Amino acid sequence: MARDPRGAERRRVEPVSERGESLVEVVVALLLLAVGALALAGGIGQAQKARRMAASSGVALAVAETWLESWRAGPARGDGSGQSTIASGAWRGTLKWETGALADCVESARVSVLPADVGTPPASLSSLRVVTGGVGCGP
Repeated sequence: MARDPRGAERRRVEPVSERGESLVEVVVALLLLAVGALALAGGIGQAQKARRMAASSGVALAVAETWLESWRAGPARGDGSGQSTIASGAWRGTLKWETGALADCVESARVSVLPADVGTPPASLSSLRVVTGGVGCGP
């Protein structure tokens, strides 16, 4: 320690690099850390929303496929349409269908399933089938 002319001891002032970080540097670092944490939280929220939407769309597509498979295996229906509410576990949605005769022995069906989840697009499928066993339609 050095003494000043009045006899008091003086502490030696060290450069910032040897002393550590200043308060301003610490505040800036904490601010950057907070911004990064908020961005990460927002990304996680978006990922969860996308996962829920994909799961809901997958269930809607499975419901539509199941309806078309039962339509293909069933008897001729001719022209018709309908709507019903569907539930699969906690999932809810609305199924709409239309069938029609296109030509002799050929029917078409279009089905769409709208999930109850807001923002999830509907799953829509269509199919054709050849009707057998009808008048003039073969065995």
